[in-house]
Amino acid sequence: MKQVVQQIRERHKVELQSNNTKYQLWRLDDSEYSKLRQNSLPIKDDYMFYIQLCLSECENKDKLNLAKSFIALTWLFGDSSDLYDDWKGSFSFPVLLVVEKEVGNFFYLMQIYDHRGSVQFSLYRILENEVNGFDTQIVREPFELEFSRQEIRYVLSYFYGYLIGYFQSIRRMYPSLSFLKKVDSNLILYGCKDDNYFEEQYDSESRYESAIKDFESVEVNIWKPQSINTTLQSIIIEIVEK
Repeated sequence: MKQVVQQIRERHKVELQSNNTKYQLWRLDDSEYSKLRQNSLPIKDDYMFYIQLCLSECENKDKLNLAKSFIALTWLFGDSSDLYDDWKGSFSFPVLLVVEKEVGNFFYLMQIYDHRGSVQFSLYRILENEVNGFDTQIVREPFELEFSRQEIRYVLSYFYGYLIGYFQSIRRMYPSLSFLKKVDSNLILYGCKDDNYFEEQYDSESRYESAIKDFESVEVNIWKPQSINTTLQSIIIEIVEK
């Protein structure tokens, strides 16, 4: 675990701070994510948080849809991982979340991904020692004394607001890139066309397939990013050589 953490210390990161606590988010490649997942405990998802976030954003003209979320996350963390269900989703960004407090540092694995049209944040508590005696498949409640449910909600809300501001900055500073992505399970298409970051859900498969053909006919291509692993592995090689 320490070797994996050491490797990523030279990478770009997102850093948030609240009072005396600092939160660092470091991008992981697929192999690092898999290694850390084997040594971590899943934290129970907070579905009420997603409902409350959705309700609170109903009237927000700057709220994120899948297209805006995808672009903001890609600019922050690089191309999406391949570790996602490509029937129910379209992207995944695995990160290491370091919670720095006066009493010590706590390490969490976080997977930011879309599932049937909504963005999800899955958390896993990384065990810094051996996993002997722990079942890494059993879902657990948050560890209240180090990273409570209330604090998790606060950090995710904070990060969501950060993404909104980050996307707005991208849009002001850089020209938009036309693209199309899809979520087959829910007949959702999203992307950018004519500087409009859209998300559309269709009520039939025939209309869904027809819309894809329409987008392709005007040269709005389905997004096919290069793997992030090659980029991150080159970073690791440079660090080792130094």
